[in-house]
Amino acid sequence: MRCNYCEKAVLGDKPITVPGLGPAHEICYQSHLVIKRIFAGLNIAALDDMQLSELSDMVLMEKNARMSESMENTESFEIELF
Repeated sequence: MRCNYCEKAVLGDKPITVPGLGPAHEICYQSHLVIKRIFAGLNIAALDDMQLSELSDMVLMEKNARMSESMENTESFEIELF
């Protein structure tokens, strides 16, 4: 069996099966996703400018929400120590 991306043998290298494609090295598959700008099934390259801007805003909002939650947990933890 050969990797569908690099054409090298996958036996003994912990191969994965890519749906609709076949066997591949995990690192080759991950590299392919990065090159094609695909994250968690979302093809970022296929988004138009408005969609990309909205996605960017949503990611920033999520990061801020998680940061504030983290800070709240840290502050309450620090208060409990004193």
